[in-house]
Amino acid sequence: MPRIMSLRPWCAAATALALAACGNSNEPSPQASELVSCHERIRVLSAHDRQLASRADHKSQAAREAPDAERFVTAMRASREDGTAFACGLTRAWVTEVFEGLERQYPEYRHDDGIDGSRAGYTVVHGDELAGFFQARAGRDATTVYHVRHTGTEDHVFTVEQLPAGSGYRIYQSYVSAYSLKAWLSESTSGLFEADTGELMIWRGLQSAVNSQLARVSGGAASLDNLDAVPAGFAFARPYYEYVRDYDEAAVLANFERAWTRYGQGRVLSAETFFGDYLLKLARLETYFRQNDHLGTAFPEEIWSTWIELYASPNPLHFPELPNNFVTDLLLADRDYRLEVLEVVLPGDAQAVSAACAENARVLEASLQEP
Repeated sequence: MPRIMSLRPWCAAATALALAACGNSNEPSPQASELVSCHERIRVLSAHDRQLASRADHKSQAAREAPDAERFVTAMRASREDGTAFACGLTRAWVTEVFEGLERQYPEYRHDDGIDGSRAGYTVVHGDELAGFFQARAGRDATTVYHVRHTGTEDHVFTVEQLPAGSGYRIYQSYVSAYSLKAWLSESTSGLFEADTGELMIWRGLQSAVNSQLARVSGGAASLDNLDAVPAGFAFARPYYEYVRDYDEAAVLANFERAWTRYGQGRVLSAETFFGDYLLKLARLETYFRQNDHLGTAFPEEIWSTWIELYASPNPLHFPELPNNFVTDLLLADRDYRLEVLEVVLPGDAQAVSAACAENARVLEASLQEP
């Protein structure tokens, strides 16, 4: 069942306090702010994607400790964010908060374990069900937000905004050690790349993890800089190690642009593109991962490519022609693959939704300030 947000009247005193915390004397008047879309609020906040990355953990902790939604909201309004690195699930946490507000998110963060979201309201959707799932909700007058995630033995999370009355869809995402939401929503890649600190960057975390694994299996002899020392039993994976080692700016940009030019930049996807292109690719991924979960079948080039075409970065758990379970069973053997969707229907007309997003964005802006 979809979650229907309750729309509570915003307290003028609370709004004044939020504005004071933000210290923004140029905040639009209430009448003007109601005309600003949720998307534009998110685009502005995307400049702080790294800092807001701590929001997810803070919400999970607050939800575990708070016995009800009211005390969860109180705790989170006092939270100050200090994140330092972007990742898909961390971005999703604050993006959906702009749309939904804290009170609505309490049950999700109270019950979700990040792997099996059934107690938190997530539904498992198979590839051959995806088109029907979204088609049944298309044309709805209300804005609808979908939390979508590959989980279990795969790992990517993103948000789909369904605009009212069949007006189209937007995708919001980032990728761990690869790119931020700011990069995904930017209209140009110029100036975004910096190997270690950019909005687009080299996947240093994966390189470090692979180096650690190589050291373990070789008694400390092998590394990405010394692949000749890789033990014979792991020689079959050398193409993967070389790809990770040689992943440079040109490769980062080429992979990013494959998805960003089609689904990023904040563009609105038409129903034709969403159903006839995007969902077809997502269904292809779900079907493959579910049917080959824990199997040693050779990972197909097509699935590798499809992942990049949707998510703008390679899947670090796989590589073409390597056994599908080569990395996943090493790290995640006790889990099973799931594609999960959590649906949230926003109440009210465009003006009410815009006003709620403005208030939710102010709470997030306040969280960026020093106590």
